[in-house]
Amino acid sequence: MNAQEQNWSNLFAHHTPEGMSWHGIWTRYSPDLEVIQSFQGIRSFRANEDKTVIYQTNNYTYADGSTEEKNWQLDKQTSNQPDGIIHTAIPSMRALSIAPGVQAWLSKTFEPGKHFGMELFFRHEDWRNSVSVIYGENSAVEKITHIREHLGSFPAETPGAKVKTIEGKWIGKKQYITPDLTVSNAETIQNLVLAPLEEQNQTFFLPDGIVINAPTSLSIGQEFDIIAGRFVSENQFKRLTAKYDNFGNFQLLISEIFHRQI
Repeated sequence: MNAQEQNWSNLFAHHTPEGMSWHGIWTRYSPDLEVIQSFQGIRSFRANEDKTVIYQTNNYTYADGSTEEKNWQLDKQTSNQPDGIIHTAIPSMRALSIAPGVQAWLSKTFEPGKHFGMELFFRHEDWRNSVSVIYGENSAVEKITHIREHLGSFPAETPGAKVKTIEGKWIGKKQYITPDLTVSNAETIQNLVLAPLEEQNQTFFLPDGIVINAPTSLSIGQEFDIIAGRFVSENQFKRLTAKYDNFGNFQLLISEIFHRQI
C-alpha cells in the first residue's frame, strides 16, 4: 500500500455504512484562556460499501438552545491527494495520519493576512480529545478550542484537572510524517518535558490534562512549532507537533507517546 492509500486507510478504514458518532463538549478559549463559548457537538461519520466516499454530519446545540447542522462528503477520487486529505470545509487544509488514531487537520502554509490553524487529535479507547489553535488575520492567536468527545454518548465524567508538573521517569516513542505522507520508523526517546520550546512559545494549560505550547504570533522568516499534548491516563501522555519552515510551509507532523516507568 503506497503512502497516499495508507493515509486514507488510517483515517477512514474503520468507518462503516452503519456509521459512528463522536459526542462532545466544545469549549472555546481566548488567548488569555477565558471561556468564550461552550456547546455540544456531535460529529457523525459513515462510509459507502467500498469506503471510497465518507459522509460527515456535524450537529451543534448551543447554550441558548439553538441548533445547527453541517454536512460534507469526501470522495476518495478527489479528496485523497499526495499531500493529504482535502476536506471540503477548508480546501487549504490537509488531514494527515501517522497511524490509526494519530491524526491532525492542519493548514499547509502560513500566509500573513489570512487565518491559519490546525486541529490535533488524541484518541484513547472510547475517548477522543482534540485541540484547535487558530491564528487570526493579524497572525496572532485568536482562539483555542478543546473538543472533548466520547464514542456513542456524551462524556459522563467531568474534565480532569490541569497538569503543570510531572513526576517519575517517562520513556517515549516518536514517529513523524512528511508533506509527501512518508512515515518514519518509530524511535525511542528519553525524558518528557511539558514545555519543550519555552523560550519561543507560550505554554497554555487546559483542564483534562491538556498542554499546548505555541507561538503567540507568527511571521515569515522564522521557523515555528505548534505543540499540543494530553495526559490520556495517569501514566500515558500523547503529544503532536506541527513544524513549519521559515517560509511558513508545513514540514513535519511528529507524534510522541510517553509512558511513565513504574
